[in-house]
Amino acid sequence: MTTRTVALLLSSAVSVAFSMAALAAPAPAPAGAAATSPGDENIIQEIVVTAQKRNESLETVPVAISAYTSKSRDLIGIETIQDITNFTPGLAYTTSLDRAFIRGVGRETNNLSTNPGVATYSDGVYNSSVVAASGDAMFEDRIEVLRGPQGTLYGRNAIAGTINSISKRPTQELTAEVRAKVGNFGVHNFEGMISGPISDTMRVKFGGYRNTQNDGYYRNLLNGQTESSNLGKGNFFYWEGQIEWDITPDVEFWMRFDQLGYTDAYRTPTQIIGSYDYAPYPANSLSPGAAFGTTVPGGFSPNVPVCATNPTNNNINTYCQDDGNTAKLSRTYQVTPQLTWHTPWAADLKYLGAYTTYYYSLYNDYDNTAISSYVFPVIPGTHACVVPGVGAFDCPPLTVHPETFSHYVETKKYFSNEINITSHSDSSLQWILGLFQYNERNFQTPGTLYEPGQAQLATPTNITVTGPAAPNPDRAIYTQQQAMHNNSYAAFAQTDWKFLPTWKLTTGLRYTYDILKGSEQYRELCFGLPACLGNIFGAIPPPAILGAFTPVNDITVSDPAIANCFKPVGCQYPGVRGTPYLLANGNWKRDLGANWHSPTGTLGVEWTPDPNSLAYLKYSRGYKSGGFNASTISVNPESLPEHLDAIELGGKETFNQQFQINAALFYYNYTDKQIPLTLPAQIVGGPTISSIVNIPKVKSYGAEFETIWQPWANMQFLVDYSYLSATIKGQAGSCSTPPPNTPSSCYANTVSGAFENTNGNTVPESPRSKIAANANYTWRFTPGSLNYSVSYIWKDKTHDSIFSEQYFTAPEYTQVDMRLSWNDSADRFTIFGYIKNLQNKLGYDDVGAFAVTTPAAGTKACGFNGPSPYYCDQELRLTPPRTYGIEVQYRLK
Repeated sequence: MTTRTVALLLSSAVSVAFSMAALAAPAPAPAGAAATSPGDENIIQEIVVTAQKRNESLETVPVAISAYTSKSRDLIGIETIQDITNFTPGLAYTTSLDRAFIRGVGRETNNLSTNPGVATYSDGVYNSSVVAASGDAMFEDRIEVLRGPQGTLYGRNAIAGTINSISKRPTQELTAEVRAKVGNFGVHNFEGMISGPISDTMRVKFGGYRNTQNDGYYRNLLNGQTESSNLGKGNFFYWEGQIEWDITPDVEFWMRFDQLGYTDAYRTPTQIIGSYDYAPYPANSLSPGAAFGTTVPGGFSPNVPVCATNPTNNNINTYCQDDGNTAKLSRTYQVTPQLTWHTPWAADLKYLGAYTTYYYSLYNDYDNTAISSYVFPVIPGTHACVVPGVGAFDCPPLTVHPETFSHYVETKKYFSNEINITSHSDSSLQWILGLFQYNERNFQTPGTLYEPGQAQLATPTNITVTGPAAPNPDRAIYTQQQAMHNNSYAAFAQTDWKFLPTWKLTTGLRYTYDILKGSEQYRELCFGLPACLGNIFGAIPPPAILGAFTPVNDITVSDPAIANCFKPVGCQYPGVRGTPYLLANGNWKRDLGANWHSPTGTLGVEWTPDPNSLAYLKYSRGYKSGGFNASTISVNPESLPEHLDAIELGGKETFNQQFQINAALFYYNYTDKQIPLTLPAQIVGGPTISSIVNIPKVKSYGAEFETIWQPWANMQFLVDYSYLSATIKGQAGSCSTPPPNTPSSCYANTVSGAFENTNGNTVPESPRSKIAANANYTWRFTPGSLNYSVSYIWKDKTHDSIFSEQYFTAPEYTQVDMRLSWNDSADRFTIFGYIKNLQNKLGYDDVGAFAVTTPAAGTKACGFNGPSPYYCDQELRLTPPRTYGIEVQYRLK
């Protein structure tokens, strides 16, 4: 990204604006409407937010906050959470994994026994999904992103900040609206809403959408089918109903009931760059590899030569797989009641409740090839099969069915209750008090793998191959699951004291108590991996000798957290309740439980020398509860809670109602950051396991600003920028000689096979710089108005691991979006034409990597361990390619 590029884009927009303005004749005010002066057209509009649980102008709130109204979202083209991320300083989001980060703080894993670092709230109540807090502009009045710890008013998991969505409420007059959109990739979206009164004191609203995308961004060369990134190709629906009732002049009731669901051809990871692993047993495998089938004399099925190597290396939009990837969200319901009493004592007493339930299922082609079967050749003359009275002979060869799919399941039921009382008197002292409760039950299978074509998996033997193990009818070779129960309780208070006409002191305190308990189940089978059979044939794969008689053995008991139970060292770890025990279905089960608690709060001072100026300095403390590395029975499964101490200096200024700038400088001391790490395999050559570790210390600092400039009537510029340095602070020098009394920063990189010191490395999802710019101009005619908008996005390279290697780093990228909209003078019709990612450039949502044992000849090494090269594949999760279309809106007023 260069300054010249940005300047050219903005200057082009201004040039178009001037040229078209010269051709447009001034239009009189429409009949029946008041004339609008050029000065009024040139005023930056006020945005009211509820960041501090009371209605306030955004410019008077001493918080780094970005707010997007439904009107601004339509005008600029902010449709998805990724669009919000582009325009919000300090915010990062991975669409494919539904993870949000603010200033480098968030959640690195989808394990439900850990908590997010960014709290998402929908109409004031906690929601565990970021997507749920970024609804459609037809239904959301605005979205607010609060940056920095919100440890007082939004205590639960708000260590990084919060994302709040606020619904459009039922209207006093009868209104209705319909929207339709068509676009490339077979997009057909339809939305509708009706709202109005049913009595003098009661109003209702109903609405919903049905969105469809028929074509994906990536094509399967095996069968011509297509898939997309998360929430791309598929069918999506949503509906909601609202009721608002003025029970008395002082008592108000509001409730929303909604349902969301979809079926999504979701390719995860989006694409894999690099060589197939042609080893008989690839790195991290428990059964013969799929790509090995392309090297055997008998060939493979289906015999599609283009799928013998990874086609993505030649065309990023292609792949080969024999199983499709499908995500499904169903049985998703939410009810949100709220009751407000405007008491006679200059305070509002408010109750906020919510109940949510959902079921999510994701099927994924885990072997990532189109190879469904091949014959594993037996070495001639081995004579491993013996028939008494007949003699020894070569065993019949093994037919391998390497199709492997993972089935990720996530179900949740959770409810919350909050009661708060907020002052609204004319006193110099304002306050808010509250109590909060949250209850969640969830079930998750984060990494269960099935090989349905491999019949041997149904009847495994024990670890020593001396007897049968429990039957395995579903032919899962790797089973993980957890069922957890989470409770959280909190009390909070905040005061704002205006001790001088232009000075205010804010103090806040919250105490949170979290309880997490439940159980995990685990089973691991092995099909012929040499180490699983004690390397009885040395490095020769057992199928090359035993052929069709290669056994499947249950190796779960070799897991150190289980095996240690039969050794003097024992298996009682923090957070573990009892010892693991074997179930009749062959799964090992272990119970977990722990509690954590912490005070959090804020202390700040603000100065408002005039109505257009605000400066503030504050200290905030954030907290995120501990958790578990549940579903894989592992050593030391409990992770410590996170704490963050933040100091922020900020200011907000509006000049002549034409230029507005909001800026913030911050410094973080972040301790015990929870990071999922891939650990070395417990069985040589077998699969790696995931563990959650606490990074002892991270130091962060940065700067952010957001500007709006309206230099003349109908012309607007927006520029948002953020700078972030978030680095691990640990031991210096070599990992082999750590200095005394220094927190360790050394961890195993399973791709390189080396033990690396991460001291000074950047934490994941912390791009050093990010910029978003928009210019839009409105031409006003008698029939209506025409707006042209162009946006430019640049995101710096982003590390997606605590390791600094290139294969864990997403490159920088740019994106240009354009939008043209027509709105009639009566505000009944609006027509949008849009292009996103105009230049069709690759954008990076997230990257990862895994080791490759035997790559194709000529493959470039990912790095070197001393003189020895090592190889890897890179997983790319990409943002959408160029998309375009037309949207029509009609409003009945």
